[in-house]
Amino acid sequence: MKKRLRWLLGILLAAALFVWAFSWGLGIWTIDWDNPAPFMEGDVEKISYLDGKLVANLEQYRIDYVAIDEMPGHLVDAFVAIEDHRFYKHGGVDLLGLGRAVFVNLRARDITQGGSTITQQLARNLFLNLEQNLVRKLAEMSIALQLERKYDKDEILEMYINQVNFGAGNWGVSRAAAAYFNKSVSELTIGESALLAGLVQAPNYYAPVKDWDRAITRQRYVLSRMVEYGYITSEQAAAEVYQEGS
Repeated sequence: MKKRLRWLLGILLAAALFVWAFSWGLGIWTIDWDNPAPFMEGDVEKISYLDGKLVANLEQYRIDYVAIDEMPGHLVDAFVAIEDHRFYKHGGVDLLGLGRAVFVNLRARDITQGGSTITQQLARNLFLNLEQNLVRKLAEMSIALQLERKYDKDEILEMYINQVNFGAGNWGVSRAAAAYFNKSVSELTIGESALLAGLVQAPNYYAPVKDWDRAITRQRYVLSRMVEYGYITSEQAAAEVYQEGS
């Protein structure tokens, strides 16, 4: 019995040490905060700091960075509702969401859900690439834990919304707001915010310039999620369905 107990304690200690090391990058994906750089070959060639925030390919994408306190609250709500509704409850990796995604994928016998949090998506967009494999997924999780240790939730959201692809060559919410609505970010309505938040899952598929009906269908879904999680009322959602040319 004592021998089994020692084995059990040894296994638990080893697991705890691995989890701790994994959360710091295992020396493989450990972020050098003095000189951050991608870990995998992909679209990102250079990571820079902008007011202490990480920004990828700033010159290439010509990102017009907007502070989160200059964004309307409903824009942030739309992103959280559609991309990661438990964003403020997890530490970078949502084990409940990950377990649900694994279950759905096993039932479908295909990768239909990724289970990535907003922090994981930011980690992927900055440091990794879009390859679907186990190594990249593990790296994404490890980097997300490091990002959550370094930045608070609002800073992570700010970096994410400013750098995600909105389709038609529009990187970052400022360029997307100008391109699709001829507005600054602060002027976006609930409906416009929902439409933009809905694009990031498949920007070149949902972009209004490609297919308006698909963009509106996706916008309605985002609005329904905002209602579901209590950000807006069903009456507000019905009134905010964006109409082309309005």
